[in-house]
Amino acid sequence: MTDNFGIIQFAKLTEPDLSSGYTLDDNARALIAAALHYKKFRTKSALKLVSTYLNFLYQVAKPDGYFNNYINSNHIIDKQRNIQENSEDPSSRALYALALVSITKEIPKRFRKQAHSLFEKSFQKNITFSSPRAIAFYIKALHCLLSKWKEPKTLAVLRSCCEQLIILYEKSCSLDWEWFEHYLTYSNAILPEALILGYKITGEKRYLEVSEKTLDFLIKNTFKDNTYIPIGQSGWFPKEGIRQYFDQQPEDTTATVEALNVMFQVTNEKHYKELAHIAFNWFLGDNVLGQVVYDRTTGGCYDGIGKKFINLNQGAESTISYLFARLSFEE
Repeated sequence: MTDNFGIIQFAKLTEPDLSSGYTLDDNARALIAAALHYKKFRTKSALKLVSTYLNFLYQVAKPDGYFNNYINSNHIIDKQRNIQENSEDPSSRALYALALVSITKEIPKRFRKQAHSLFEKSFQKNITFSSPRAIAFYIKALHCLLSKWKEPKTLAVLRSCCEQLIILYEKSCSLDWEWFEHYLTYSNAILPEALILGYKITGEKRYLEVSEKTLDFLIKNTFKDNTYIPIGQSGWFPKEGIRQYFDQQPEDTTATVEALNVMFQVTNEKHYKELAHIAFNWFLGDNVLGQVVYDRTTGGCYDGIGKKFINLNQGAESTISYLFARLSFEE
């Protein structure tokens, strides 16, 4: 899926679809995966990928501290599409990738310095986010940095971001709806995960309390009879509405696995670890269709589960999502 420029967005079955171009979102994901893989296995191929994806992020950085998301197949920024679509989530994910690389001591110093320098250019612009998932990714980025450097400004920004999520929760929650929004959509678990990480840094019990309530609410609505069932993309799950079951996306499964593993690490409550394994098994066939989503032959991952069929395309997001989920058990 990766050429000398970056990781290609989509695939037609197992063949990369170059016409789909590239996205910051996928290359930030890929940078995180390559960094985690290199940390664990120290392979030259993973380090080469770190270099490729890091260079991609430099190519799409903007002077205001945010990033362009869409790049055409000819390596030219798609200005119209970037203007039309909000780039908060991809920009924040990119900052998390940069923060992770900058603190991973196994990665050569030159790459760590490059990553930290690009992160600082955005951080010094005092960028802000309003999208809940963008806020959550930024918290993950700041948590990375604060685990190594106890900078007062970084801590203050992390607290501010955590408070943003708390406010969203207080505005949306009710007796039977313990959540940050009036709907469950994609990558839901990153929101409670961010507050868990905020608690790890600050010791603020309110962050832990809300993260536990919201993660338990998510568990209640996505696990049934020892099977993980992500919220369906075809309509999601609105508050006081009907929960959709299809199409199920690998990215959502991964977010759940990661959040459950982090919650286990913080609370040492074993049922979170057990649920993480159940969710991971969604990739291996323990899902509503009883179909394997991870392709052992290619190392790729199918793009999702429909009502009757698996989407057999193996795009960047799906393939990286599987790798994230697998690597999260190594932390």
